[in-house]
Amino acid sequence: MTDTLPRETALEESGQINTLQHERWNLWRDEQSQNKKRFNIHELLQTEVKLRENAQREVALKDKLAIYQKPPTTDGSLVPADLIQGLRAEVTKLNEEYWMLERKWWSIEGSLIEGPLARGMKLWRSHPKWYMHCVLREDCAERGRCCGRDCGCCSNRHLPKRKFAAGHCTVECHCCEKARGFELSSEKKAQVEKLFDLGVDRGYFKRIRHASLLGLIHLNLDNPFDLIEDPPPRYEAPAV
Repeated sequence: MTDTLPRETALEESGQINTLQHERWNLWRDEQSQNKKRFNIHELLQTEVKLRENAQREVALKDKLAIYQKPPTTDGSLVPADLIQGLRAEVTKLNEEYWMLERKWWSIEGSLIEGPLARGMKLWRSHPKWYMHCVLREDCAERGRCCGRDCGCCSNRHLPKRKFAAGHCTVECHCCEKARGFELSSEKKAQVEKLFDLGVDRGYFKRIRHASLLGLIHLNLDNPFDLIEDPPPRYEAPAV
């Protein structure tokens, strides 16, 4: 154990980031097998999804409020006041829920004692666009979300008061809702979330876990930072 940090330093300084991150994972996994209280990666990743869901739902509601609160249309029709009040109340509730979720995340993350995994996460997530890892972008795109379009939402999703807003789409993404042309019911949202449940220990979870925490892909030897894909958004030229 005394040689761990010097070796990690040597690997990082020589640019062998893939080897460094793999060794950190293997070392942490060995340590975990001896610990009675294990660090809950499932819950950490699930909470991060919930944080993004919350932030994206808030954006969607504020977008709708901005539309509903515009001056009356030419026919004089107005959006019912109770609808606007309901949306405002939900925005307030979301703010409270985000506050609690953020503290839940810190509680989970704080249970990870300083060691190989903590150092690996710190290194990987020190890159401001770590979440644009090719595995995470592919997951977003293949699920019909913004990384499969040219909007650039995932790369540019930043809210000053929402640290955990940055990242990929959830069932609450308003851009995705507009792209598919309909809003998902609560039942449909639950069905989609179940299909990609990060609480289940299976291949899907392991792929997302490795990419999210360490920037790794199974049997891939590339430098994790070279796997970050952040193409600029592309827009069609307006019709002349």
